[in-house]
Amino acid sequence: MGYIVNIGLVHGLVLLALTALIFLRRTRRFALAGLVVVTVLSLLITVFPLGAFLSRTLETRFEKPDLDKTEFAGVITLSGSIDANGFLQRGDVQFLSAPDRVFTMLRVANKYPDKPVIFTGGDGVLNDRGFSEANVLRDWLYDSKLLTPNMHFETEARNTYENALNSHKVVYGNWPELAQKPWLLITSADHMPRAVGVFRQVGWTVIPYPVGRLTSDDIHLASLNVSGGIKSLSRGLREWVGLTAYYLTGRTNEWFPGPVPVAPDN
Repeated sequence: MGYIVNIGLVHGLVLLALTALIFLRRTRRFALAGLVVVTVLSLLITVFPLGAFLSRTLETRFEKPDLDKTEFAGVITLSGSIDANGFLQRGDVQFLSAPDRVFTMLRVANKYPDKPVIFTGGDGVLNDRGFSEANVLRDWLYDSKLLTPNMHFETEARNTYENALNSHKVVYGNWPELAQKPWLLITSADHMPRAVGVFRQVGWTVIPYPVGRLTSDDIHLASLNVSGGIKSLSRGLREWVGLTAYYLTGRTNEWFPGPVPVAPDN
């Protein structure tokens, strides 16, 4: 799914194909027309902030609660922060995506030492590469002297659905008395609607704590940054496609989960 909604990848492949067709006499006119269309679409994507609109709608779906006024039994933090390729190739721990998830987890774990804090996530690909983000983060935190006794790590989940399912099993196995109480859910703001829907579907009562919002409160015409516009559109589109796919496959009973859950279908 990631490759399908990667607008930058699709954009590059289309340009490459059209450029190749220019050198064939029979397809030259078609290729030139195609290049004009792609150029116009690229400018429209850049000038009109469709990607920012898609992402902002997701990022503002849930308000961040005041933890000092919120009752919660524990904390769930979703993976997606560490670059797997960088670690597998060089052994480097690089927080290239969504580092706010880990930084927020560290702050909450230290502020509430009596509450269990679970970090959940293995590898997001189907084949076994010998990588688990939870294991890598645990070792990095230990080496950095940042690991706290209340941190726990679920190491197998490959996607948001497995994050919810596997974490639920961890809680029932270790703190069954806390399983039915509300848990704080930490993930990126644009990913929060899908995460909340999935966690509710598997039986969690969660309190969303969105982090890492990238869009501003005001939407305006973007600057002429083609790569930035394409990247923004890819990011927003990816989450909307994910929401739709999870809804159609029954992993959530709401297409666009909000602060008030809907009653499950009978």
